[in-house]
Amino acid sequence: MSNNRDSGFRRKMIIVLFVLVVGVGAYILVGGAVYYWKENVHHYEAGAVARLFALHTMEENYRKDHEAYAGSFGELGVPLGARLEGDSLTWDGPYRFRVIDVVRSQAGSVQYYRIEARPIQYSNQSKRSFLLESSGNIHFTVDNRKATPSDPAIPPEK
Repeated sequence: MSNNRDSGFRRKMIIVLFVLVVGVGAYILVGGAVYYWKENVHHYEAGAVARLFALHTMEENYRKDHEAYAGSFGELGVPLGARLEGDSLTWDGPYRFRVIDVVRSQAGSVQYYRIEARPIQYSNQSKRSFLLESSGNIHFTVDNRKATPSDPAIPPEK
């Protein structure tokens, strides 16, 4: 009788240890996968938003110096690491940035602008299109189209 009880206890302990080892292994495996994803997968959309905020800051600094916004990247200047290709800016990522919807005063100074950031190729890692308004609001859409002012907005940085 005592021998049966000991073998039942051992069997239960082996099952408990097995479940514990499998659980810890799964936890480590999932944690490793999440760490790999966070550290090694490019997060292009967050980079596009950060670049739009930086371009907005450049435009605000330009406006303080010239009492008007810049109507093009050639006028505004090319940020570090960016390349000017025609009227578009690109960095080492899948987004193309363009100054659009420029509104000029009668004297010709730029009073309003928008900058769009669109994926060069719509894909899983770069689905969102963004639209920066001169107010600092950034609108976005996950549809394969330009973002518009009626799309949801990310509040401006303070």
